Amino acid sequence: MVNNYYTLRALVREWQPDLEGTTVRDVYSQAKNELTVALSDAEQDWMVRGSVQRPFLYLSRRPGYHKARRNVATLFEDAIGQTVARVAIAERDRLVSLVLDDGARILWQLFGARANAFHVAPDGTIVAAFQRHDELVGTDAPEPYPAPMPDTVEAFEERWKNSRNKTRQAVQSAVSLFGGDLARETLHRAGVATDAPEDCTDAERRALFDASLKIRGALDVPKPAIYGTGPFPDVFSLLPLRHRADAPAEQFETVDAAVTDFVRRTLAGQHFHRLYDPLEEALESAVKHARRSAERMMEELQSESRAGRYERWGHLLMAQQDRVPDGADEVELPDLFEDGTPVTISLDPAKSPVENAEHYYDRARGTRRSREEAEARLNDTIDRADRAEALLEDLRAIDTLDGIKQFRSEREAELAPFVGRDDAAVNDFPFRRFALGEGFEVWVGKNARQNHDLTFHASQPYDLWLHARGVPGAHTVLHRPNRDAEPGPRRRHVAAAIAAHYSKSKGSAVAPVMITERKYVTSPTGADPGVVRVDREDVLMVEPGLPE
Repeated sequence: MVNNYYTLRALVREWQPDLEGTTVRDVYSQAKNELTVALSDAEQDWMVRGSVQRPFLYLSRRPGYHKARRNVATLFEDAIGQTVARVAIAERDRLVSLVLDDGARILWQLFGARANAFHVAPDGTIVAAFQRHDELVGTDAPEPYPAPMPDTVEAFEERWKNSRNKTRQAVQSAVSLFGGDLARETLHRAGVATDAPEDCTDAERRALFDASLKIRGALDVPKPAIYGTGPFPDVFSLLPLRHRADAPAEQFETVDAAVTDFVRRTLAGQHFHRLYDPLEEALESAVKHARRSAERMMEELQSESRAGRYERWGHLLMAQQDRVPDGADEVELPDLFEDGTPVTISLDPAKSPVENAEHYYDRARGTRRSREEAEARLNDTIDRADRAEALLEDLRAIDTLDGIKQFRSEREAELAPFVGRDDAAVNDFPFRRFALGEGFEVWVGKNARQNHDLTFHASQPYDLWLHARGVPGAHTVLHRPNRDAEPGPRRRHVAAAIAAHYSKSKGSAVAPVMITERKYVTSPTGADPGVVRVDREDVLMVEPGLPE
């Protein structure tokens, strides 16, 4: 909810007294996909920072001025030195502007797959763009498109969509500025537990409308809170969430302070998981693989030693040479070491009884050496599993960013046999990413938590969602640059091949992959991360593989 319209509106209102009249001191980016505008007046310096990278879009500010000394380019140079005449947000749209005294604007577009920041000339054309500058310079800046807001129950009914999977989603359709958390709060305050929109009665829809009006009124006087346990937050809200009344919450005096804290802790959480998740995944895999290998070795070692059998056959051939026919490929001899029961021994017809006996003695010696080596490998494998398991146990006791950084640094030598060191930067794109041209991209989750984030936070409802059918695999999204963009059959098949590649179907010649719009993918209540329910799927048959 941190980039929700109501949050941005509240930030603008709190910022206006401080930022109006300041001077643009600098504009730069020292974190990927984050633009910073440094502002100053006689008493205070401010940094207004906006991220345009999904899944975490935000706008926040911090006091002071801090800029890296190297490798940080200055942007929007024509805006530097200008005075901020006004801080504004478009009516019912997530377009936030620093209006400058020359009539130009620094504009943040904080929604959609192509969120961006611009320096806009007084005539409304883009002077400079933070992302895709060459493509957008000289074009018209984004225009406000006020979201519909039903002020009557009749307008609410008109926007109600029975085609949605959940009543919560129908509330979001009717009151599009609310988002998921406020829609849940609407259901809670209305006392509506009906799961399907088409099953809601007239009285229930009226109760939902009335609850939405009360929530809109409460949003005019924010009481911000952050929900979640541990160092990393779950939810930011402009008002107390009654449907989470039992959850730990931290209250804040201002929206500015709450957003700043939420952004800081969320970025730290993202960084934590980028350092933590690869270690956990690698150590879990190492433990599982080593334990399975040790079990197979133990089964093999517990069986009767072939060395003893080969040696006994050699002794029997030496002791009963006269009973071995010349040129025979096998012979049946009484077992002198047991009760005389006949034993059938394979022979090399070209060899004498003594040479065949020597062959079995050689095989006995080789088998004994192999068994000794297997016993040593078993001990090494058990030791490897124990070391990986001990590291995994220590890792799972860590829940802070400083803690995981220290763990990776201090235990680097112990971790090296199990995982390569790959300290991804906090602002790196979190998913596997494949560009298919014209703004189409394929995004692939790397683990269960990422699968959940990709499907339910990073993707748009109109993106295409893919998954190898009937086998474990990664969630895959074919991202559309806008809802009207049609990827075509070729891109669909490329995306399906990628989804099959990152699944248990990877080694198959042909694999079925289901495909549907992301809006038809839901998470069952109480399900583990990555577990979904899919409606209206199609199936593509593809050869698993990655694009050239």
